[in-house]
Amino acid sequence: MIIDDSMIQEYLGNNNVEKYCNHWVFSGVIEEKKVFESPNIEFKKPVANILNLIKSMLLDFHPMNENIFTNLFPTWMKDLEDFRILLTVGMPNPYDAMVRSHEGKEYVVFDLIRFHDYELKGFCVEDIVSQMITHEAAHICLHKKYSLSSDANYEQTLKYITFDEGFAHFIAFKEDIENYDADEVIGKYYDENIKKLRESFKENDLDRQEELLEVSNSGPYWEKFAAISGKLFLLKHIDDYNNLYNQGVDNFIKKMKVLE
Repeated sequence: MIIDDSMIQEYLGNNNVEKYCNHWVFSGVIEEKKVFESPNIEFKKPVANILNLIKSMLLDFHPMNENIFTNLFPTWMKDLEDFRILLTVGMPNPYDAMVRSHEGKEYVVFDLIRFHDYELKGFCVEDIVSQMITHEAAHICLHKKYSLSSDANYEQTLKYITFDEGFAHFIAFKEDIENYDADEVIGKYYDENIKKLRESFKENDLDRQEELLEVSNSGPYWEKFAAISGKLFLLKHIDDYNNLYNQGVDNFIKKMKVLE
């Protein structure tokens, strides 16, 4: 794994972190806008603590639900050898973690101010970091087998988001997911998100399609309708997760019955 913490070191050293406002990572997060937000200097201590925690966890990385992770990605240790992690301060809320491509390489981006937001809300930051690393590592491994063409149309992109984000959210949702009683969350969130996904596949307006792709995996957690639909579908069919993965994107969407 390759960790770039240069931006964090500038921030912690009270140097000119503003020079990163034109860094490529802040471009294209929201359409074509640059989104850099000047970080609060009062958060140096918690950011330093989170930085040390992330480095420690990465040095001895074990994904959540390691048995499932290994079943899905049997070569994950090799796949993650060039796992590039870019640590930032300056992403707007709610962009805490993501996979970005730059010059033909994929980078996992973690914003440590956004991680600290969870801490301020009373969440255990160690648990959050574990989930985030597992989630983004799953994306890196999945992309080794399944990729989205640069000329993919709206339907293909929405299918891929549902599959890609569905698996990443599924693996990193709870530890020991195979013994987790998911009935409550499925009952509360499945139907409304599947309905939204089904309706989204029927959208023909180009501007509205762009909006739907954005919110399909951003915003309030349980409203990320494509990601949540994929995740909850996997929880409903947890005994078949391996086949659902290996049979690919189109079969996954077919089994979900959202294009009927």
